[in-house]
Amino acid sequence: MLSDIHRRVVNAKYVLERAARIQAESNEMSLSISLLLMHDAIELLMLAVLDHLKVNTNRHREFMDFWQEIKRAGLTEPPDSIPMDSLNKLRVALKHNGILPNPQTVRNLLPRTRGFFENVLNSYCQMAYAEISLIDLIPDPEVRKIVAGARQKFKAGDKPSAMTDLKIALHKLENPDGKYLPKLHAPQKPSLPHQMDRAGWGTYLNQIHSFLDQCASRTNALMFGIDPIRYANFVRSGPGVAWAMTGTPYVSHWSKYDEVTSERFDELVSFLIDYALKVSEAYIPLAVRSLP
Repeated sequence: MLSDIHRRVVNAKYVLERAARIQAESNEMSLSISLLLMHDAIELLMLAVLDHLKVNTNRHREFMDFWQEIKRAGLTEPPDSIPMDSLNKLRVALKHNGILPNPQTVRNLLPRTRGFFENVLNSYCQMAYAEISLIDLIPDPEVRKIVAGARQKFKAGDKPSAMTDLKIALHKLENPDGKYLPKLHAPQKPSLPHQMDRAGWGTYLNQIHSFLDQCASRTNALMFGIDPIRYANFVRSGPGVAWAMTGTPYVSHWSKYDEVTSERFDELVSFLIDYALKVSEAYIPLAVRSLP
């Protein structure tokens, strides 16, 4: 498969996983948006697969033409035409007639859509859905390598190292080489005379600084288009990491992370992918000063 087509398949999976995440909000409009995203993801996959198979398509093709296009190419038609036709009709009713879909019907279509992805990729691309890594979407190659390595460490059972790598990846995203990420910072804590510290001012100022630091972090997340709750959830997960002036990380683990399931780890990776895509749009290149 050509690299550009593979990228389109990755994009299709990303849109589908966004549709799945939106369903967790469980309100009527979120499920309607999820339906539209599922439809978009399927179309992205269809077009990428048809290009991969070098199938000529009609300029004004319809969603359900995919099955006949595959058949005309001399290949076995894919399954799942009935649920995909149902999804398409729901999308038309929503987009063109303003008819909201039944929430449970939309939820039921998600596993059928994933099944369609799995069948199509396996039949025509010899690829497994689970093996398509959304980590490939991370623009920074160093961060991409760190996150991919973290996933391998997690699968191998080295959860502490995997969780550490995720925190290091976040630091790299927020402190990129050769670029500047415009964000708010809490003011530094002042040094206090011993008497003031003993009188309780040190504890009070620590609390104030912690509050300001959290406010800055949540405001930054909002600026970059990231859910601040997801950001705070990620920051609270895993070890504490402090950075020396030399760039060396000092890691403090609070547990062995036995409670971190594969699903939970995937959620953390998913956050990093979304965060990487958002902050990459905000980076400002640093001016390079030439020597006189």
